[in-house]
Amino acid sequence: MVHLELNKICKGFDHPVIDRLSLKVDKGEFFVIVGPSGIGKTTLLRCIAGLEKLDEGEIFIEGDNVTNVPPYNRNVAMTFESYALYPHMTVFENIANPLKALKKEDSLIRSRVYEIAELLQIDGLLERKPHEISGGQKQRTALGRTLAAHPRVFLLDEPISHLDAKIRAELRTQFHTLEALREVSTVYVTHDYAEALSLGDRIGVMGNGGLVQIGTAHEIYEKPNSLFVAQHLGQPSINSLEIDLIEEAEKPSAIAGSLKLPVDLNHWEHLKRINITKCTLGIRPQFVKVVNGDQSSEDNSLELNGMVEVYEALGAYGVMITSVVGQKLTVLTDPEDKYDHDENIKIRIDPSTFNYFDLNNGVNLIP
Repeated sequence: MVHLELNKICKGFDHPVIDRLSLKVDKGEFFVIVGPSGIGKTTLLRCIAGLEKLDEGEIFIEGDNVTNVPPYNRNVAMTFESYALYPHMTVFENIANPLKALKKEDSLIRSRVYEIAELLQIDGLLERKPHEISGGQKQRTALGRTLAAHPRVFLLDEPISHLDAKIRAELRTQFHTLEALREVSTVYVTHDYAEALSLGDRIGVMGNGGLVQIGTAHEIYEKPNSLFVAQHLGQPSINSLEIDLIEEAEKPSAIAGSLKLPVDLNHWEHLKRINITKCTLGIRPQFVKVVNGDQSSEDNSLELNGMVEVYEALGAYGVMITSVVGQKLTVLTDPEDKYDHDENIKIRIDPSTFNYFDLNNGVNLIP
């Protein structure tokens, strides 16, 4: 059942920000919008909340057209990235504010506020005012105020971006289990791809004034429909090389400068059929493997000699930038492995994991 519907909405300022964007979010669905800063994610939430007036299009909540309904009558709750707390109120009063506006009983307000404060680990701060708590604690207070309400739609604008890593991880887990979020629709905005992949029932990647791809985490990560999507879902970012495609003795190859890589035969048949000779090759770092010792070669894989330029140990894994025949490739490594600058290594790449993108519009060429 569609709970929230956006129908070809448009919003611009000095330039177009949202251009004929359409979206349907089901009841109980946790829909995450991810994209780079400045792309219009917050503006989209403000349009749904009624804080920005649409230039064109319509917004429906539970089938009701709320396009011209003022914010206070839309019954939506929004957490702002900038906190937006009342400075003269305590933490308790800030969280309780939407419940008091609904004229709820004092006993219900008190129990609800304490429940949320304990969840967000701010139950010891309820008597303090915003200027007496840290930025992360302010963000949790703002999130608590949103969760206290019982709206028709939750709008969350990067609600945990200012929190430390431990609290972020705990809250991501809580978002999966909070019953309040499963009773209505939730639209969650973030620029953190890990949050998007972790939280979203579905994910929308925002760019060029709209949602350029919508799907599950697996669908979007494994099969990005464009280079833009591939670059913004994944850390470290996908390796991209401009290549020429050639066929020598019935062995297709991708040529980037002096680097020559094999092309998977299934990919080649499709690229040949649509007459592609130049494109952008995309290789996820996790599909570039370092060959250690006497590891045996794998079917259809290519082994290349490279040199370490930069190595970063990040605990659970390592990130290495290598120079391979004049081209730079980013590689994910095992956490126990250590590499030195200018160290010679051997890497293995499986061409069946390659993505091919159009040079002009970035569209993924392999269906």
